[in-house]
Amino acid sequence: MWVRILALLVGGLLLGSCDGIHQPRSSPLQGTDGRTYRFPSDLQGRVVVVSFIYTHCPDICRMTIGHLLDVWDRVGKDTSVVFATITLDPARDTLETLRQYAEVWQLPPERWLLLTGTVADVERVHQAFGVVARKSYTERLPNGEEVYFVDHTDAVFLLDRQGIVRDRREGSTLDAAAYAALVQRYAYAR
Repeated sequence: MWVRILALLVGGLLLGSCDGIHQPRSSPLQGTDGRTYRFPSDLQGRVVVVSFIYTHCPDICRMTIGHLLDVWDRVGKDTSVVFATITLDPARDTLETLRQYAEVWQLPPERWLLLTGTVADVERVHQAFGVVARKSYTERLPNGEEVYFVDHTDAVFLLDRQGIVRDRREGSTLDAAAYAALVQRYAYAR
């Protein structure tokens, strides 16, 4: 098990390192607002805070969303900033599941998108950002439901108005004040 976790971490570092500036390729994703987005290209012209979570996550994703809510409180009034959270588990994170998640976390629907799609489309977005998401041990309940966790990269990305990744850092240890200042710097840059 430790070997697998180490491989995921190393793979996430190799795939997800932002030692260079890049513009992720877009894929179609559905938002809880009822729209289909070519993500991230449809959000060009705005600064985008991109995160990856899954709704059954017991720890890392909750910490990430908590920190991002703090960032939102600091920059949320700026209409040039959008938060986009993409699922790591499209099989279980349906639009309805994501809507319920947004309600529980009180995510502001006006500029915080929760996105899902087909497994293939979501995986293309993961690859474009260098995010790793792998099912852990799977168990089947008597009713046929699968029970599993997802081993995943812990990353938040900042895209500038041209859709170029300008920053990548861990979401679970995010310093909300410093990150909000960074987001605002890109929001005010014209």
